[in-house]
Amino acid sequence: MKRMMLLLMLGLLVELGVTAKSNIDLIDSSLVGKIDKWQSALPLNFAGSVDAYVQTNFVPKQTNDVLNEVFSHKANSFQLGMINFMLSKEIKKVGFMADVGFGPRADVANNTLYSSSIIAIKQLYVTYTPADWIQFTLGNFSTFFGYEVIEPEKNFHYSTSLGFQNGPFYHTGFKANFTKEKFNFLVGIFDDTDHKSDNDRNKFVGTQLGYSGDKISGYLNWIGGNQSDLSDTTNAYKDYKSSLGFTGTANLGKKEKGLMVLDFAWHRFRYKQDKGDDATHTQNFITYLYGRYNIKDNFGIGARLGYSNAGVAYALPLAAKHFVDITITGNITISDFLRVVPEFRMDYADRKVYTNRMGNNNNFQHRLLLATIFSF
Repeated sequence: MKRMMLLLMLGLLVELGVTAKSNIDLIDSSLVGKIDKWQSALPLNFAGSVDAYVQTNFVPKQTNDVLNEVFSHKANSFQLGMINFMLSKEIKKVGFMADVGFGPRADVANNTLYSSSIIAIKQLYVTYTPADWIQFTLGNFSTFFGYEVIEPEKNFHYSTSLGFQNGPFYHTGFKANFTKEKFNFLVGIFDDTDHKSDNDRNKFVGTQLGYSGDKISGYLNWIGGNQSDLSDTTNAYKDYKSSLGFTGTANLGKKEKGLMVLDFAWHRFRYKQDKGDDATHTQNFITYLYGRYNIKDNFGIGARLGYSNAGVAYALPLAAKHFVDITITGNITISDFLRVVPEFRMDYADRKVYTNRMGNNNNFQHRLLLATIFSF
């Protein structure tokens, strides 16, 4: 019965999307032209997005929480996402980006200095491009690690994977990116991961080796560093983190209507409270497979399947070690500005860390979500 309801809902949303798109195509094309003309007259490039969602966890009498989810973590309620504004400009060899977010999604991803429930500085950096093959960046910028990003309009799925939501989200520091035809090499030095500021001279180092072709692309990433402050005896002597990841994509079909993505990450931790203590070693890894296909110009469907070996490294540790989640998502393009995202997701844990309809502990958690994303 639930499956039939999901299919009927998805079919209704598709028909509504087709009808709505056909009715507003003429208005939309005119509006796009006006906005392009307006933006071309501005001294700065301007872009942004607004999103909101509603979802049910099928256990409303027991809890309104969705566990192991840091962004869309509330159920049985209409919820706000984020208002995002991005200002950028390039003048000859120099450019800048100022990216500001308002709302719960922005606050969760920027939960350190310069962040509150009112405003969060998501990115703020300056670039210098002395030649076509090299670019230097200084400031705060989104991470190069992994596949998913903070901005919902840039993701196919609205909910985020367990791998992405445990970071890294961004870096503050300096990076240099070298390009040669379809290859790139990036190297940088940063403050502690997901921090806008640092209290000591210990820094993180990151690097990427990438290839971006017409049909396939692949990126090998590494980042590591010690976030302890040696001058402060109350902090750990060693608190070392390192992450190794790979993200590969492949376009499918003659018209590239399909896409497959493999995302893998291995995180290692080494901790010492005092110099004479034995070090404690922990690790966790995640692997995700993404697939999507555009059935029509304005409708696509996709799935995300992932496994997470959690350990103690997760932002929301539950009393379980192994997690599997599967997400089925539809994307309905109403116009060039508006996208509707219906989504069904099921999470499994090797221990009973979730709650069922009777209020008992359970291995499974499932939810149905509907999100709207307006971007420009």
